[in-house]
Amino acid sequence: MRKVSLLFVVMFLLGTSLMAQTTLDPGLFVNDQITGPGVYLVEAGNAYAFDGRLDVVWDITIQGPDVDWIFTTENPPVLVNTPAEDGTARQFMEIGAGGSVTIKNLVMSGLHSNGAVVGTFIANVAGNGYTADNVAFVDWTDFAYRNQGTGLDISITNCVFLNGVRLSYSPWGGFPMRMDVAGESVLVENNTVVNSGRLLGNSGPWFNATVHELHNTYLNFTKAGHEQRAYEMIQANNIFYNYDLCGHHITNNVYDSYFTTWNYFSDAKTKLDSISLYLGQNLFFREPEVLDWYAAQGDTIVPGLLWEHADVDSFVTLDDDYTIGTNYADFVPGFVDGPDNQEKMLQFLSEYWYEDTRGVDWPDWRVPTGITWDEGTGLPVIDWPPALDLSYTNTYLQTAGTDGLPLGDLNWWPEAKATYIANKDQIVAALRDSIDNATGLYVPGSPTPMLTPATTAIGDDNAATPSAYSLNQNYPNPFNPTTTIEYSVAKAGMVSIELYNTLGQKVKTLVNSNQVSGRYAVTVNASDLSSGVYFYSIKAGDFSQTKKMILMK
Repeated sequence: MRKVSLLFVVMFLLGTSLMAQTTLDPGLFVNDQITGPGVYLVEAGNAYAFDGRLDVVWDITIQGPDVDWIFTTENPPVLVNTPAEDGTARQFMEIGAGGSVTIKNLVMSGLHSNGAVVGTFIANVAGNGYTADNVAFVDWTDFAYRNQGTGLDISITNCVFLNGVRLSYSPWGGFPMRMDVAGESVLVENNTVVNSGRLLGNSGPWFNATVHELHNTYLNFTKAGHEQRAYEMIQANNIFYNYDLCGHHITNNVYDSYFTTWNYFSDAKTKLDSISLYLGQNLFFREPEVLDWYAAQGDTIVPGLLWEHADVDSFVTLDDDYTIGTNYADFVPGFVDGPDNQEKMLQFLSEYWYEDTRGVDWPDWRVPTGITWDEGTGLPVIDWPPALDLSYTNTYLQTAGTDGLPLGDLNWWPEAKATYIANKDQIVAALRDSIDNATGLYVPGSPTPMLTPATTAIGDDNAATPSAYSLNQNYPNPFNPTTTIEYSVAKAGMVSIELYNTLGQKVKTLVNSNQVSGRYAVTVNASDLSSGVYFYSIKAGDFSQTKKMILMK
């Protein structure tokens, strides 16, 4: 009898799990099929239509078949919506009390059959959580996701956002995510955004979250990137390309583009001992044509200041938790196949910049997404994936992350992504260590610290010559299995860098060659070594120095 009872319990639990999975019928509206908690499956090559907004007050998951990456998947499942009776676009989902939404392995298209474009895909007003993994969001005007709830986890990973673009009014908007409240834990990792108004913003005047933004590729956004208030904010290894195109206002001289704003500074100044920031080893780049456009207006747009208010700056220097790493500027990634919309983008900028012609003829600067509607049948047409490849040819940027991996979304670099996932805990721990043990702070009123091709000799014969030898601390540290060591050579000559164990035994020769003066970097691959403490030493001319590194497997 006891065995029967135990078997019954196991079968009941398995049955509950299986019963919770429902395959949606593409011939019926999604709203009519999702009526309670569960996992709802959508199949490749099908389009599934919402009939207006689905109010979610349960825990639901909508997911397509498991695939490596939605952007490179042919014929994925696509969620669409139907226009309202007056022809306007309609929101897909709103998460209410008791609800949470997880979406995976699918495409959400905000383009309605009559050409209207959705304002917001999913809004959380009082729910428990939101997860989007391996999802492509295409065509929206306000927010792909908007959060107005507290005490929840938000995770957006491996997603693609195409065309968060307003075509008929202010370029403010077009967020991949807006946070009126930041929630508790926010992870934004390995995502690609092409064409948007802003990125992450408006996380309220409440310091209640940790926000980690790691390895994202952002192209062409019109307004300030971020407006964050969190206990811990880490922004590392991202690409910000053609960022803050339209600026905050017309200045006709020098426009200072504040990248990360913190405009509730009165709240910040009372919490300096509990707030930490790391903004480092991101690429900030604007195409020459964009800079030339500003020059033609008699104006200049500078790389960007960190804070929006001088009052915040005066407080930043009081606490070591406010740290900022070195970032990159002026390095051309060399995308293999980038979006071909620069001309339309500059036309949009011209329309916005001059108030007397603003809105007269807004150009459409969206990129094709492959999700359209057949005028004859009135049905959606799926021609996926779009023609984009944002891997890049710049070999320096391919190892420029704090983790020695390529900057930007690692989905464009599958092998590097596997390395990142295997070592993520150590990578994040190293970033937190940088916050706790920072040796440099942001200088109030100065631009974000930038490393440029003119200030590094790595792959650049025209770099500034260093005045002294130096050996930098490896990064990341601790590491597994790769780390990077940067060093400077003041005079041409023989340079050697050796790696030793704690017994003083040499385990690797990292550098042993004649080198001209300049700044260099060497990558250490310790996959053949065991966990522990190691020492690396440089000898160059009369200069020698030793530093410690930690391998954690």
